[in-house]
Amino acid sequence: MSRVRHEERHATGFVRYCLREALTSLQRRWRVALLSTLLLAAAVFVLAAYLLASEQLGLVTTRMNEAAELSIYLARDAGPGTRDGVEAELRRQPIVARYELVDAAQATERFLRDFPELEDVVTGLPDGPFGAVVEVRLTPAATERDIATLVGRLSLEPGVDDVIYDRDVLARVLATINLAQRVGGALAALLALAATIAVAAVLRLAYYARRDEIEVLGLLGAPPRAVTGPFVVEGMLQALAGTIAALVALRVVLAVGAQAASRWLATLNLEAMPYLSWPSIAWLCVGGVLAGACAGWLAAREPRDGHDPLEH
Repeated sequence: MSRVRHEERHATGFVRYCLREALTSLQRRWRVALLSTLLLAAAVFVLAAYLLASEQLGLVTTRMNEAAELSIYLARDAGPGTRDGVEAELRRQPIVARYELVDAAQATERFLRDFPELEDVVTGLPDGPFGAVVEVRLTPAATERDIATLVGRLSLEPGVDDVIYDRDVLARVLATINLAQRVGGALAALLALAATIAVAAVLRLAYYARRDEIEVLGLLGAPPRAVTGPFVVEGMLQALAGTIAALVALRVVLAVGAQAASRWLATLNLEAMPYLSWPSIAWLCVGGVLAGACAGWLAAREPRDGHDPLEH
């Protein structure tokens, strides 16, 4: 029991020693440490913004998939016979959960509600710009083959101008979004890596500035962790400070931009500007601290064969 307590006291003392040395080093060269922390904060800000955009795009995509409909656009001069034929075809299809007929006046009203800036253009047309629309909600069991067959049959109905399936349009949009997400993720990861290397380089300069002190510790028989530990803790502190600063800055930017984006929020049925989920915030903090620890460990490595690991 006494041995365990001694080891606990020894571990606690080592942590205090590392923290004390790290804080002392930060106080000595606070200007350089501040610059490297701000650089890391900028990288985390970009990464956090990318994660936020990815989260919200995922939610929007899910909602759009759940609300995807088959829209049947009827000609403006389509009569009751056309509507009866379309409804009869829909009733024969087991993949049709329900459908709703939206007449020309309702279609125009919906369009103007979504695009009020085009009211002058629409009202200035001699004829109504829209015909009736039949909105169809499909069952979850509907396959792409069943949907293609239904679209083909409906397109052959007389008086049907066009048949549009929302998920076909959504698939094209998602392909573009996925490409943008991959490019954005790669750029954010590269920026975060560059910031981590910059922090390691700054810590390496601190290592060289304390070279004499480190050599004295070695002569006194201090273990390698007595040299590496303070640099690891210093890197962790800088990374944690940069991550927190980036998250606060992102929150402020979103709060400022909430009023300007009020219309966008209303379009997506959101009451407030969305923010990162708690798991994403936790992963950013943990990842930032680990990156700072790696930067500190890399900076405190003794060069082998005259080769500095941070030199290229």
